[in-house]
Amino acid sequence: MTDLNLVRRLTTILAIDVVAFSTMSARDEEHALGLLATRLDMAGTLVRQHRGRVFKMTGDGLLAEFASPVEAVRAALEIQEAMRSANATAGPDDQLTLRIGVNLGDVVENGDDLLGDAVNVAVRLESISATGGICISGSVYEQIVGKLMLGAEDIGEQHVKNIPRPIHAYRLTIEGARLGGPLHPAHAVARRMPRARSLLVAGIATVLVLSALAGTFYLRHPAPTPSLQTAEPTSDLPVVNRPLPETVAGTAGPRTFPPSAPAAAPAPAPADSAPRRFAAKDVPFVPDFRMRALENYARAEGAKALALNVRGIFAMATRRVDEDAARHAALDECNRTVARDVPRVRDYDRCMLYAVENDVVWSFRPPPMPPAPYVPATRPSPPIAFDPATAPLLQAQARERLALHYLPNQHDRALVLGHARFHWWTPSETDADVIRRNLQICGHLTGRPCVVYALKNEVLVRTPQGMRVTDVLTPQDISGLDASQIKALEQYLIANDWRAVALAMNGRIGIVSGRTTEQDATAMALQACRDAGGTDCAIVAIGPFMVARP
Repeated sequence: MTDLNLVRRLTTILAIDVVAFSTMSARDEEHALGLLATRLDMAGTLVRQHRGRVFKMTGDGLLAEFASPVEAVRAALEIQEAMRSANATAGPDDQLTLRIGVNLGDVVENGDDLLGDAVNVAVRLESISATGGICISGSVYEQIVGKLMLGAEDIGEQHVKNIPRPIHAYRLTIEGARLGGPLHPAHAVARRMPRARSLLVAGIATVLVLSALAGTFYLRHPAPTPSLQTAEPTSDLPVVNRPLPETVAGTAGPRTFPPSAPAAAPAPAPADSAPRRFAAKDVPFVPDFRMRALENYARAEGAKALALNVRGIFAMATRRVDEDAARHAALDECNRTVARDVPRVRDYDRCMLYAVENDVVWSFRPPPMPPAPYVPATRPSPPIAFDPATAPLLQAQARERLALHYLPNQHDRALVLGHARFHWWTPSETDADVIRRNLQICGHLTGRPCVVYALKNEVLVRTPQGMRVTDVLTPQDISGLDASQIKALEQYLIANDWRAVALAMNGRIGIVSGRTTEQDATAMALQACRDAGGTDCAIVAIGPFMVARP
């Protein structure tokens, strides 16, 4: 490979390493490896929640990339707090501590892997991080100043192994000068930051990762690493009853064919915002018929806690001696229920604390959802019967399991599709409930909105026939859109007609909807892209799916 063949880009690298893992492994290797897989799975889920991608497992750690340095630091903070929360309720043999380094720089793509100086610097920053801490480069610091309520210790120029130049580095601190204020290497811990513990971005707590309601079914393509691996959802989305523009042309960012880079991160929530108050209607994954129990929790008195898993299994402990007793009781009961009711318990099936007292301590943001009403207002005519053999983005084993379990099931149920061939289905009591819960589960596990492909045994969206489906589409997959184009794309996603998106090499875009045939939609999208001044326009999406040439 010559330099002309290299694919370079700017990205933020996060490096994680476990402290003293070799010592832990020497005591009980099998136990240590199991604990490592569980904790790294937790970290991988938080990476995805912040629109990141794990691109390499490193034995006792991982490497991830983010489009946004702010999101990378937010993820690092939540990962460290998740480890502290897990350690607080774990026995002496289940303590695991991390060091994290974060760097912004140029990388070289090598398939799904990333190489280059930026990766090496992140790894070296991790090695000089304090135990349980986070060390960032000056390039990251410059991007997060004024955006996160953090303390930082300027440790100056650092000479690290195999890096020929000094690296200016900062250690993030709970106490210290706020980002954006004066920082001095000799006296970084200058003043106590207000609301120090609340700086850890959104609510902070035990961060284990998800599962689904007892007696429900799920299907997903196994990931090649212990974590659920980077998911870039795309969605075939809901339809609202409002007119859609027939064509939209304009300028977008550089052309993105099937998405290969992380989506642009949304603006972060204020890091020092007040804790969220518990509200039964905001609890994800739980079926509607269990809402009364959640409302009873809100009214309960005394020390209390509520634990939850992704399947909607939950347990509450009320009127306990203190908060610590309530936390332990809720988590223990929830995990016992999972062990009893889930046929095959996976790492993401473990329960996590959702609330203590009436404060939400769940470390995750609400699951990303497509635009309401989540499914098209109209359905394909004539109706399309669901056939696992012809559904897009499914592996052979998934098709067999859907034919065996999904088709004959008599409950209300929905099949949702997410990024990277992720799929999930769970029955429930009503159509609205099953749609909401499946989208929440899929969105939480993949970190991006998913699409409802089938409701009961009826397909809700058309599948492209002229091009190969590669993924599902979300607005994050196309960077550089202006406000009107974002609005048009959101409306595009919730329609149910033939529609297409074309992107040009120079960033011009064409969005077309309301067509009667796939061929008409693709031809008009290409024309709209050319009319906007696009060069080398190409179709990147048809309906809710990313596509490529056969």
